[in-house]
Amino acid sequence: MYCSICGTEIESIDDAIDAGWLPSFWDGEKEHEVACPTCSETVIQAGEDGEYEVKPEYRGKIVYQDIEHKDQHYVMGIAVLTVSQN
Repeated sequence: MYCSICGTEIESIDDAIDAGWLPSFWDGEKEHEVACPTCSETVIQAGEDGEYEVKPEYRGKIVYQDIEHKDQHYVMGIAVLTVSQN
């Protein structure tokens, strides 16, 4: 799979999760697929709604690579397990 921003490739979903890739993020009203840790740290932030989004200073200025590599993306999700202590 490829980073939607810079096009960096990673071999597998497991490797992406272990390396800290984001599964998806928003630029305005458009959702984009995975982002590598370097791009995530530079241009992505957590929004007020908890969704990852492009920082204001980068909105509308990124040429995304996810269109070029669309057929190479895989579904990646993160499950959070919460344990109730009764």
